[in-house]
Amino acid sequence: MKKFLLIPVLVFFVCASFAQNPAVKTGSLLWKVSGNGLTAPSYIFGTHHAFTVSFLDSVAGVKQAFANSEQMVGELVMNDMTALALEVQKAGMMPQDSTWQMLLSDDDYRFVDEQLTAFFGVGLQALGVLKPAMVHMTYTALFFQKMFPQTSTETGIDLWFQQQSGNRGIPVIGLETVQDQIDAIINVQSLKQQAADLVCSFKNTDYTEVNARKLNRLYRLADLAGLTELFHEKGPCPSSEEQETALNDARNAQWLKKLPAIMNEKSTFVAVGCLHLVGDVGLLAGLEKAGYTVEAVKN
Repeated sequence: MKKFLLIPVLVFFVCASFAQNPAVKTGSLLWKVSGNGLTAPSYIFGTHHAFTVSFLDSVAGVKQAFANSEQMVGELVMNDMTALALEVQKAGMMPQDSTWQMLLSDDDYRFVDEQLTAFFGVGLQALGVLKPAMVHMTYTALFFQKMFPQTSTETGIDLWFQQQSGNRGIPVIGLETVQDQIDAIINVQSLKQQAADLVCSFKNTDYTEVNARKLNRLYRLADLAGLTELFHEKGPCPSSEEQETALNDARNAQWLKKLPAIMNEKSTFVAVGCLHLVGDVGLLAGLEKAGYTVEAVKN
């Protein structure tokens, strides 16, 4: 049980975005930001939170851009992953006045219990202490890991940039706190809706697997337009408008308020989920609207 609870699942949220404009910037994961009073350029890199550091060897210019930067910005500071995981675990616990039996029909309860037991080796008797959203995130993260196993010695991209920043002695700045991510990902939906989403996910694992493979392929191609289209598909288990806004639009708006002052202070390397970059509400369009020049780095 403990090994499931300590998974730092928030770093799994792969390229979370629901951009509306099909004319997205595409063809690169690394973007140079200049002009508008900046004395030195900054860079924004779109990460895939489940990819490991060896992938960076295939991205032109990214390590040089990082090496030339004087500070690093991530979605949140990840210097103590155990503490982050424990904070997520606490937020993911089911309230004492709620049970899974209250959220699901008898048939769906048995179905979920069977699916969890088959996947984790334990069912709702053990995992029922968690909110459905927490179970869903842990399941999704492990589902992805089983589909695309990584070497145990390799560090994830986001964490690697922050660790290397510490080694270089440059500041690491978080655009939000773990509580901000908890509110956007766990607390935005009712428990009943969380349970319904989990049931739907279990009933559509084939769709999830197909889309996961598409996502990996498009990310490796730096096809941000294709990724945007993929995530804009409603599919069998569509997100609510409220969930989409909380997960992407509202977070991007808050980040765009913070980034100008950060970049004005020092040359900055920003690493966030790749589809936070694109679309009308994305970081790249937002920075252009604020007067910056945003250019793809392709070689």
